[in-house]
Amino acid sequence: MSKGRAAAIDRLSHMRDSCVAIADYVGRGRSTFDADPAVRDAILYQVVVLGEAAKAALQADPSLATELPEIEWSPLARMRDRVAHHYWATDREVVWATATTEVPALHDTLTRALARLR
Repeated sequence: MSKGRAAAIDRLSHMRDSCVAIADYVGRGRSTFDADPAVRDAILYQVVVLGEAAKAALQADPSLATELPEIEWSPLARMRDRVAHHYWATDREVVWATATTEVPALHDTLTRALARLR
């Protein structure tokens, strides 16, 4: 396995770990998300990790873009950029919807992808 592929697999693992962390925070419930800024911040941090790890995975091994088309690489990077650079415009509803619908699906996709790549 090339160094680039190994690094990319490591970043994909970080992405899956972030999905697990987000699921743990979401498990505290919507009322906690709304009431506790620390929970919102924790989810947003993990969104940044997801996007940054996605960018790093593709940089390490660009072939992943075609090999794993089921991963929405560009939207992950864009959401990371939005949270990091336009934090004032972050919509709680979008964050919650992403954390409760898109992230669990991404976790499943990453789990399957990692099994194939390893």
